[in-house]
Amino acid sequence: MRVELPLRIPLAKTLLFASSLFVVQLLEHTSLTFSLLFFAFIVLANIAFNVAGGFSRASGAYVILFALLTCGVGVTFKAVLGEAADSNLLVPNLDMACYTASMFMMLMVILCNKTITGKSEGLAPKEIDYSLAALGCFVIALTLNTLNGAGLGGAGSVLSLLGQLNQFFPLAIILGTIGAIKDSGGKRSVNFVSGISMALLCVGGALSFSKTGMLTPLAAWVVAASFMRFNLRTVHIIVLSVCAVFAFTEAPTIAGGRVLVTEGAGAGERASIVYYLITHPNEAKQQQSQIDAAAIALRGHAGYYKNSQGFLERLTMIPPDDSFFEYTSRGNYVGYSPVIENYENLVPHFILPDKPVPINGNFYAHQIGGYLADDDDTTGISFSPVAEAYHVDGWVGVCLLLPAIWLTLFVGADYICGDLRRSPWGLLLVVIFAHAAAESLLGALIWLTGYGLLGIVFAILFCTEFAPVIGALFYGSNRRPAQSKPARRVPVRPVHSA
Repeated sequence: MRVELPLRIPLAKTLLFASSLFVVQLLEHTSLTFSLLFFAFIVLANIAFNVAGGFSRASGAYVILFALLTCGVGVTFKAVLGEAADSNLLVPNLDMACYTASMFMMLMVILCNKTITGKSEGLAPKEIDYSLAALGCFVIALTLNTLNGAGLGGAGSVLSLLGQLNQFFPLAIILGTIGAIKDSGGKRSVNFVSGISMALLCVGGALSFSKTGMLTPLAAWVVAASFMRFNLRTVHIIVLSVCAVFAFTEAPTIAGGRVLVTEGAGAGERASIVYYLITHPNEAKQQQSQIDAAAIALRGHAGYYKNSQGFLERLTMIPPDDSFFEYTSRGNYVGYSPVIENYENLVPHFILPDKPVPINGNFYAHQIGGYLADDDDTTGISFSPVAEAYHVDGWVGVCLLLPAIWLTLFVGADYICGDLRRSPWGLLLVVIFAHAAAESLLGALIWLTGYGLLGIVFAILFCTEFAPVIGALFYGSNRRPAQSKPARRVPVRPVHSA
């Protein structure tokens, strides 16, 4: 079985699925309006994904990840549980109306983007020694982390700028996986560099109690293996199954440990908390139940599902967005100041030393009420970009502001990265989009259009020109280049529109 990411989804199958789900929702007493809006959301997402070129383009990857993780997975799972899709929500019809309108506007953005970028091949079509480039990225990642840990980087410093562009560990995994597959002729998919990078990222994510940090290594391996159309064997299926179990059971439990960390806790104390959570699952579940009960008491209503669904609750943005939409619908619009501040924040510190600190999810959570204690100014609460766009300027924000930001991001991403079947640089964006497509404020999208895309350009230049040289210095003279071994060519399949 080969690992492949889809280039298109048959519209007929999507219509059959959406129609069946529509009937099920009505039988479960979901309102007709909500069901129709969700039906339209699914169909529009399918068309936008196909028009974008599926996973052959960074914009196509964004479309499907946004569609699935805003409400696609969450609403569908409600039907599986036999619950009305609009239950346990404050303003369900407004929620789906905003999501569906944003998906229609995303389709318009994709059409404009296709006209502008055409068939761009990206900035780095040439072949490199992926294993050496991965080793170079690994060395630079360790160096930057060591220097930052020593406190040598300050605001406005070169090290601070490099920190904004630092995606070297995920790059080491992606390039190392491709290199391992090429060097072995498809027999293995992990080498020393990609393996140790995955381990360090996962451990770092656990010690920082970040689900994203713990799951990024898996996402990076999947996109790299898909790029090579890697043929899975039994051992790979077993390992992937173990990773899936970890993602659904242990990762949420470990992430919940952030409430146990004292301010200024070191790595030893954090590791002790992680060990306790893993070795005492019952106590960890009881503690999480108490946290959930306290959150329900603050919000005044239960979560989206009647009973807690663990990790699956992290695969939808409906619950926090619903509270955000309801708060805004009472006339609490914030205006364009957060957007302006986020663009100002792109200006380097040495040019604008007093640039504003952008608003984050913690600030909005305090505004809405019901999510955080009054004195909690550190816990991050995520909302989708649609919710903040509506908070900025209502329907104008959803139908004009958000599409404008998407267009700048998609044009830059597709022009720089080109066809993801020919060049692997856009795979890093796919990994980033797995988190940022649905679970980000407008500021994260604006950051991606600036430092995010600049980081991709920097990664391309570094990995094609410098990383192989650095890798060769550390690898030694016995390195046999990947080209000396038979490397399986990746066929480029045509992409059809919807």
